[in-house]
Amino acid sequence: MFLLHLFLPNLTPSILKIKAKATLFYYCIKLLARCSLLFFLRRKIICGFPLHTLKGPAIIASNHPNSMLDAVVIACQCRQPVHFTIRSDMFNNPVFRFLLKGLNGIPVYRASEEKEKLRENFNSIDLCRNILKKNGIIIVFSEGITVHDWKLKPLKNGTARIVQHALLDPQLVQTLQVVPAGLTYSDYEHPAKTIIIQTGEIFYPGRLRHMDHTGAWKQAFNAQLFQELRSLIPALETDNREAINIWQTLITNITYKGNRNTFIKHIHYQAGVLSAAAFETTLRHKLKRYFLPAHRTGYYRSYPAAVMLCIPALAGFILNSPFYFPVNSFVRTKTKNTIFYDALLFGLLTMLYPLYILLASVLLAYFTGILLTLWIVAIPFCGWCTVQFWVYTLKIKNHLTLTPSERKYMQTFITGMEFNNKKRQGRGSPAH
Repeated sequence: MFLLHLFLPNLTPSILKIKAKATLFYYCIKLLARCSLLFFLRRKIICGFPLHTLKGPAIIASNHPNSMLDAVVIACQCRQPVHFTIRSDMFNNPVFRFLLKGLNGIPVYRASEEKEKLRENFNSIDLCRNILKKNGIIIVFSEGITVHDWKLKPLKNGTARIVQHALLDPQLVQTLQVVPAGLTYSDYEHPAKTIIIQTGEIFYPGRLRHMDHTGAWKQAFNAQLFQELRSLIPALETDNREAINIWQTLITNITYKGNRNTFIKHIHYQAGVLSAAAFETTLRHKLKRYFLPAHRTGYYRSYPAAVMLCIPALAGFILNSPFYFPVNSFVRTKTKNTIFYDALLFGLLTMLYPLYILLASVLLAYFTGILLTLWIVAIPFCGWCTVQFWVYTLKIKNHLTLTPSERKYMQTFITGMEFNNKKRQGRGSPAH
């Protein structure tokens, strides 16, 4: 409270208390979310502008492939508290409304959900400008909809409207930043997934031309933002199930050495190869959850890793099954035929798992006589071992499922050998 009063001396004590509680709630949930991501995401690959250094006023304009999880992933990369836009009907549930307000959610009203409240968007846009005037950061999902795929959809006008309204303030014309961000997930149906977070260069929308023409300016802004995002999001333009299977295996097991820009070019190139109408694959086996060692050495290392993890993994399975499987079953039932499985599962794990750990630790300490603190550490640690053991065993199983020629074929995609060969051929004659 003293620090808040020091930096915000004009606020009354009551307002200070409200702000302190809101800030504390935000950071507590953020801490829990970061811990949950250690279990929910197996790998996180970050490229481009470092979001932890970003300071407002700024808008992070992102694609939107995975519902609320997208906002969590981006917010956990930022050191400064962020706000985010979200469909308004999520606020209709009292529990969600409490959580979203505490996490700085900004409702966006759409005709598809609450047509009668569309005029409320003016208030949301005003709120965005006020946040930016206070050097805040807002995450805006520029596609406007969530679809589980691997390509950029046409951009809606929401981001342009928020930016254009903000630029009516002279203070923001030269200072407002837009950071394009691209999210690529390996999977939308299971935990232990891989995610690639790639951010582009900051640009300043107040310096765009056509500032005097509303329609022309929006078109110029959307065109620039679309081009920026397209370079960050590998576009898999196919419904071919075999190609999608290879793509998800590629993202799950992608390897990179040295320059990450080369790594991203490799991902884009492979997406183009898989999206080609003439693409045919020699792979005849569907890989289980897409885990596969990129090299033979990775296959051999999976055996000792699985052996070392087997005992704590078994303990983790026993200790965490009473919590995880009922929650997972509930989420699958609730989100059947929707795009909210990952978001709801992650949310329940984040909010309820700490309570489960505490309750289970108290009971186990009472019946076993082992210190409570040891159980509080052992339950999540053994759960993490279970996830790692599961990954290594699936790598072994998938490797043995494939024929030698199929393994070589997949290694070509994962390691980028084909991309590197094309790159070398493009250099021209040996004289270069």
